[in-house]
Amino acid sequence: MPSTKATETKIPEIELKLRQIGGDMLKIEYLENCLKQPLVNDVRRFCHLKITDLYSQKGMYFEAAKNMNGAAECATTYKDKMQLYMNEASLWIKKAEYGNAENAFKKALACGNAVEKEALKQQLKKEYFVLAESLEKRERNTAAIGVYERIIALAWISQAEKDKIIAKLAKLYSGIGKIPEAMRYEAMMKK
Repeated sequence: MPSTKATETKIPEIELKLRQIGGDMLKIEYLENCLKQPLVNDVRRFCHLKITDLYSQKGMYFEAAKNMNGAAECATTYKDKMQLYMNEASLWIKKAEYGNAENAFKKALACGNAVEKEALKQQLKKEYFVLAESLEKRERNTAAIGVYERIIALAWISQAEKDKIIAKLAKLYSGIGKIPEAMRYEAMMKK
């Protein structure tokens, strides 16, 4: 069995060694050892992305998001940084770390132009909606409420979307027995 000790400094060498190593956790250990040595930015970015993929496959989104941030820090173009920070935000959303997701999102916004910023806003909103609806289907109503309240706090959602969310929140709060909150949202629906 090959050792996880890292002496390789070029992407083809690292890929070759990864093929020889069995097991995802050993691959992660090897790649983390690679990152401990001085590497050029593109090799460092490659290692972070490989680690991110391995952790994501295992549902370990915290570690995956941290490594996606590392990859973004190594990126050399604004477009690349923007996409990697947005990927980081997606991983934080999967982990239900919404504050970290919004920090990554702000970094992505800082790298984009006006058109790209609008696309990023729509992408973030869509990811939140997909998560909230998934939580609702699995009857994880309290978690869904948290996501819907995050969405409603976004400055760029339309009034129609707000109305839809307010109706959902009234129903969800009622479903979990939080009557005062349900009544507050029902009052908002009548306005």
